[in-house]
Amino acid sequence: MNNSTEKESFFKRLAGGLDEHELEYPDFGTVLKVIWRSIKQFFVERPGRIIGSAFILIMLWGFHGNLALLGKIWPAWRGPGIDLGSRPRLLPGIPWDNELISYWLGAFLLVVIPIIIIKFGFKQPLSLYGLGLPPKGRRRLALLTFLTLTLISLPAFWLGAHDADMRQAYPLFKPFSGTGEFLLYELTYLPFFIAIEFIFRGYLLFGLAGVRDEEIKLGGGGVPGVFYFHRYALLIQMLSYTAWHLGKPLPELWGTLVWGLAAGAAAYAARSIWPVVLSHWLLNVFLDAVIIRII
Repeated sequence: MNNSTEKESFFKRLAGGLDEHELEYPDFGTVLKVIWRSIKQFFVERPGRIIGSAFILIMLWGFHGNLALLGKIWPAWRGPGIDLGSRPRLLPGIPWDNELISYWLGAFLLVVIPIIIIKFGFKQPLSLYGLGLPPKGRRRLALLTFLTLTLISLPAFWLGAHDADMRQAYPLFKPFSGTGEFLLYELTYLPFFIAIEFIFRGYLLFGLAGVRDEEIKLGGGGVPGVFYFHRYALLIQMLSYTAWHLGKPLPELWGTLVWGLAAGAAAYAARSIWPVVLSHWLLNVFLDAVIIRII
């Protein structure tokens, strides 16, 4: 067999399927095939494109939204909560400029770009990904889950505000010249929570929970069938959300396990991320306010 025939045979095998016999008796070609088929799913099937694009966009936002890649091309960049007293001013008149840039670029990466993918790549309505308001039949449930999630979480956030590590970490920008500046900062903080809730509770959760078995088999056809991920989508988004918080203060890190599940279930039941976004933002405003003793 000449080299061209061997090369053709290798690529033909790489493009082929995996059967039980090959997995039972693998060779090095099997390893390459598994890698290739895994990468291929990022471009072929909708679940792969959702997971792959979410992974890349979260990586671009960086460790806790620090936009580390931005620092490679912009030497003045420090990141949210870093060198508060000595960093150079990037936006005139805005003391929390690094935080503002991180929050709003995060919203662009984790909300705007997925919206473009959904509308023009998947050609699906945004409401399927939790971006619409709760449907009529679910609005009372949405209000109930919002109130329950917020009120039950308040004691935990109160306790967190008295933890030494949490007090050192939050607010990400401080000190404030007064209540007005604090409130303005917290308003600019809102896009952070839209970004974090949409990428996990919207794009990943709704995107994966809505994938059906036949859509996988037929390469994204979207025909009716048994749900492929279904309840596991809740665990997938919770796992990735918790992983993103590694390195955060311990009360926050362990709290993400509970929040990830509860907020995911609430958003999915309401068919909307907005009750969860509002709850998450208000709770963190409360946390910051307690720490700096506004309330």
